[in-house]
Amino acid sequence: MSVTESPETHHDHDAHDDHPSDRSYVMIAIGLAILTAVEVLLFVIEDQIADTLGVGSVKIALILLMIVKFWIVGAYFMHLKFDNLILTKLFISGLVLAVAVYFIMLSAFEFNFWNDGLLDQGLPGGIS
Repeated sequence: MSVTESPETHHDHDAHDDHPSDRSYVMIAIGLAILTAVEVLLFVIEDQIADTLGVGSVKIALILLMIVKFWIVGAYFMHLKFDNLILTKLFISGLVLAVAVYFIMLSAFEFNFWNDGLLDQGLPGGIS
Protein backbone atom coordinates (compact mmCIF):
# COMPACT_ATOMS: atom_id res chain seq x y z
CA MET A 1 0.00 0.00 0.00
CA SER A 2 1.52 3.32 -1.03
CA VAL A 3 0.91 6.67 0.61
CA THR A 4 0.09 9.47 -1.78
CA GLU A 5 -0.23 13.11 -0.98
CA SER A 6 -3.70 14.51 -1.53
CA PRO A 7 -4.13 17.87 -3.32
CA GLU A 8 -5.49 19.41 -0.11
CA THR A 9 -2.35 18.48 1.80
CA HIS A 10 -0.12 19.87 -0.94
CA HIS A 11 -2.13 23.10 -0.94
CA ASP A 12 -1.62 23.45 2.83
CA HIS A 13 2.15 23.38 2.33
CA ASP A 14 1.95 26.06 -0.37
CA ALA A 15 0.02 28.37 1.97
CA HIS A 16 3.09 28.71 4.18
CA ASP A 17 5.54 29.47 1.37
CA ASP A 18 4.80 33.22 1.48
CA HIS A 19 6.14 33.65 5.02
CA PRO A 20 9.35 35.66 5.32
CA SER A 21 12.71 33.96 5.46
CA ASP A 22 15.02 34.16 8.45
CA ARG A 23 16.94 36.91 6.68
CA SER A 24 13.72 38.91 6.31
CA TYR A 25 13.03 38.58 10.02
CA VAL A 26 16.52 39.89 10.81
CA MET A 27 15.97 42.84 8.43
CA ILE A 28 12.62 43.58 10.10
CA ALA A 29 14.31 43.49 13.52
CA ILE A 30 16.98 45.92 12.29
CA GLY A 31 14.24 48.21 10.97
CA LEU A 32 12.50 48.09 14.34
CA ALA A 33 15.79 48.92 16.06
CA ILE A 34 16.21 51.95 13.77
CA LEU A 35 12.67 53.13 14.56
CA THR A 36 13.42 52.71 18.27
CA ALA A 37 16.59 54.80 17.85
CA VAL A 38 14.50 57.51 16.17
CA GLU A 39 12.08 57.43 19.11
CA VAL A 40 14.91 57.80 21.62
CA LEU A 41 16.42 60.64 19.57
CA LEU A 42 13.06 62.43 19.45
CA PHE A 43 12.78 62.13 23.21
CA VAL A 44 16.32 63.44 23.77
CA ILE A 45 15.93 66.48 21.49
CA GLU A 46 12.30 67.10 22.44
CA ASP A 47 12.98 70.60 23.80
CA GLN A 48 14.68 71.80 20.61
CA ILE A 49 11.90 70.41 18.40
CA ALA A 50 9.18 71.78 20.68
CA ASP A 51 10.57 75.30 20.31
CA THR A 52 10.30 75.05 16.53
CA LEU A 53 7.26 72.85 15.83
CA GLY A 54 5.25 73.10 19.02
CA VAL A 55 4.97 71.09 22.22
CA GLY A 56 2.61 68.40 20.94
CA SER A 57 4.53 67.64 17.74
CA VAL A 58 7.06 65.33 19.41
CA LYS A 59 4.34 63.47 21.27
CA ILE A 60 2.31 62.98 18.10
CA ALA A 61 5.44 61.74 16.29
CA LEU A 62 6.19 59.31 19.13
CA ILE A 63 2.63 57.98 19.10
CA LEU A 64 2.74 57.50 15.32
CA LEU A 65 6.06 55.65 15.58
CA MET A 66 4.56 53.49 18.34
CA ILE A 67 1.63 52.55 16.11
CA VAL A 68 3.92 51.78 13.14
CA LYS A 69 6.16 49.56 15.27
CA PHE A 70 3.12 47.84 16.79
CA TRP A 71 1.76 47.13 13.30
CA ILE A 72 5.11 45.75 12.08
CA VAL A 73 5.41 43.42 15.07
CA GLY A 74 1.79 42.28 14.67
CA ALA A 75 2.04 41.82 10.92
CA TYR A 76 5.29 39.91 10.76
CA PHE A 77 6.14 38.39 14.12
CA MET A 78 2.52 37.51 14.96
CA HIS A 79 1.96 36.49 11.31
CA LEU A 80 -1.18 38.63 10.90
CA LYS A 81 -0.07 39.66 7.43
CA PHE A 82 -0.31 36.04 6.34
CA ASP A 83 -3.46 35.02 8.23
CA ASN A 84 -7.12 35.47 7.43
CA LEU A 85 -8.18 39.11 6.93
CA ILE A 86 -10.78 38.87 9.72
CA LEU A 87 -7.99 38.25 12.25
CA THR A 88 -6.14 41.34 11.07
CA LYS A 89 -9.30 43.44 11.33
CA LEU A 90 -9.95 42.11 14.83
CA PHE A 91 -6.39 42.93 15.85
CA ILE A 92 -6.58 46.48 14.41
CA SER A 93 -9.89 47.12 16.19
CA GLY A 94 -8.17 46.14 19.45
CA LEU A 95 -5.37 48.60 18.68
CA VAL A 96 -7.84 51.40 17.98
CA LEU A 97 -9.71 50.63 21.21
CA ALA A 98 -6.47 50.58 23.23
CA VAL A 99 -5.31 53.95 21.83
CA ALA A 100 -8.77 55.45 22.48
CA VAL A 101 -8.75 54.24 26.10
CA TYR A 102 -5.21 55.60 26.50
CA PHE A 103 -6.26 59.10 25.42
CA ILE A 104 -9.45 58.98 27.49
CA MET A 105 -7.41 58.12 30.57
CA LEU A 106 -4.96 60.92 29.83
CA SER A 107 -7.77 63.45 29.65
CA ALA A 108 -9.64 62.07 32.68
CA PHE A 109 -7.09 63.36 35.18
CA GLU A 110 -5.66 66.80 35.83
CA PHE A 111 -2.67 65.79 33.77
CA ASN A 112 -2.23 68.04 30.78
CA PHE A 113 -0.54 65.74 28.30
CA TRP A 114 -0.36 68.03 25.31
CA ASN A 115 1.48 70.97 26.84
CA ASP A 116 3.92 69.18 29.17
CA GLY A 117 1.87 69.99 32.24
CA LEU A 118 2.34 73.74 31.95
CA LEU A 119 -1.20 74.21 33.23
CA ASP A 120 -0.98 71.39 35.76
CA GLN A 121 -1.68 72.63 39.29
CA GLY A 122 -0.76 69.34 40.94
CA LEU A 123 -2.48 66.03 41.34
CA PRO A 124 -6.03 65.64 42.74
CA GLY A 125 -6.22 65.46 46.53
CA GLY A 126 -3.51 68.04 47.12
CA ILE A 127 -0.61 65.70 46.29
CA SER A 128 2.16 67.62 44.56
